[in-house]
Amino acid sequence: MKRYLLFFFLVLLLLGGITGGLYWSSAQVPDFYQEALQEQVEPEVRQEEAKEFVQRSMQVVNDVRNHEPLWSQEFSEQQVNAWLAEELHQKYDKWVPNGVTDPRIRFEKNQVELGFHLTLSKWSGIISLKFKPWLMKENRLVLELEQARAGLLPIPIDEAITELIQEARKDGWFIEWGQMNDNDALIVYLDRRKPELPELTALAVETGLFRIAGKSESDAQ
Repeated sequence: MKRYLLFFFLVLLLLGGITGGLYWSSAQVPDFYQEALQEQVEPEVRQEEAKEFVQRSMQVVNDVRNHEPLWSQEFSEQQVNAWLAEELHQKYDKWVPNGVTDPRIRFEKNQVELGFHLTLSKWSGIISLKFKPWLMKENRLVLELEQARAGLLPIPIDEAITELIQEARKDGWFIEWGQMNDNDALIVYLDRRKPELPELTALAVETGLFRIAGKSESDAQ
């Protein structure tokens, strides 16, 4: 009898340890996200970086509107994170899903890491995504998902992606959810967007930097 009681106690201890370990793992904060939040930047500098991001974005818009034959632009990690911190919630909060706060990114060679704090009714923690953006061909963008985690725990995101695709299609985007290089991947057909977007011809992610290039619609004929 004592042997069975000991076995039962050990099983409970193991299950308790697993549950505690899972909770601990889900509550952990990815290094890149913690570093981004703790980065010591003077408010004036961060505001200037956010302003630079907006200016560079508007330059792309103006180049496209003015039918510039070729256009290109680059954005630094600091500029994007400054804009996320300074302007996203203040000016575009309706774009942000409920429960999502403090998004931050990191650019690495051929990879983007995105993290944000998610607050739900029964859980609060950091969601992080690691994906590789690349062009299958001009105007066909692939977002190859390499990792999705809650804290340190891998999580399935199929349901969220399905809802995202459904909403995007309502807005005129043509998106597929498939497999690339043994990873889940979003394939965005920019050339099927109505109204059509300018042609995206190049995309590159380097450490701390994101670059895009394209050509005007008149040159794409």
